[in-house]
This record gives sequence, structure tokens and C-alpha cells, in this order.
Amino acid sequence: MGVVFLGHVERTSEIKAPVEKVWAIVTDLERIPEWAKDVKKEEITSKQRSGVGTTFREVGVMYGRRYELDAEMTEFVENKKFAFRTTSGTKWKGSWTLKPTKAGTQLTYAADYNLGYSIFGKIFDKLSFHGRMEKRIDGWMENIKSLTEK
Repeated sequence: MGVVFLGHVERTSEIKAPVEKVWAIVTDLERIPEWAKDVKKEEITSKQRSGVGTTFREVGVMYGRRYELDAEMTEFVENKKFAFRTTSGTKWKGSWTLKPTKAGTQLTYAADYNLGYSIFGKIFDKLSFHGRMEKRIDGWMENIKSLTEK
């Protein structure tokens, strides 16, 4: 039986930079700590450096607590979309989607997650986690804008 995802978060931002420039920032895994300030280290753990099947390990601090997770890329369409899923830690699957616009790029991050099956996980998500994740991702988007609109 597959993982049941209980939460969903999605944020979109308009960036005044070409798709190729935004793509280069969000798909360079080892540069993630530059724009996701809560991520302390992102390390590719496979011989493959990009594309479907690439694996990576992330170490960060979320809400004052250290976390570690392992993940793998599950979709990779050049300058359009890449998706990943965790293979350890919190059950999570996410994607970055890029669309060209007249002004530059529409960047969307979407994720589904499961904090645990208990009622406490559902309550924590509703009262705290979901809103904090939206703010966290908004920060990522602002940092990506700053890096790419220079």
C-alpha cells in the first residue's frame, strides 16, 4: 500500500528572469542552501548528478529542530518541471514547475506530506505546520527571485 498524504501546500511566484536562469537555480541541488536558508547542507548521494533517479541527502533546521532526509528525483523535464520524493524522514513529495511568461517565469512549488497518521499529526498540521510551511516557501521564492533577477 502506498503512502497516504494528508497535507498539501502550494505557492506560486512571478519572477522577472528567463526560465533557463530560474531552472539553473532550483535544479542545482547543492545550491539549495543559498535560497533555502533553513537547509544547511544538500548533498548528491548518487553517481548521477541530475535527472530521474538522482538521490540526495538534506540536512537542515525546521522550527528550531534539526532534521535529515534522503530523497530521489522522480521527474525531470528540462526547463519545465522536476519532482522528488523522500525515501527517509517525513513522507514528502514535491515538485517545482516553471512556465514562461511575458515578464519572465511563473514558478510553482507544490508538495504533499504526511506528518503521521495520528490525530495529533492532523491537529499539528492545521494549527501550525501548514501555515509555517507556506511562510517558509514564500521565503524560498523571495530568495530565488533575488538570485535570479540580479
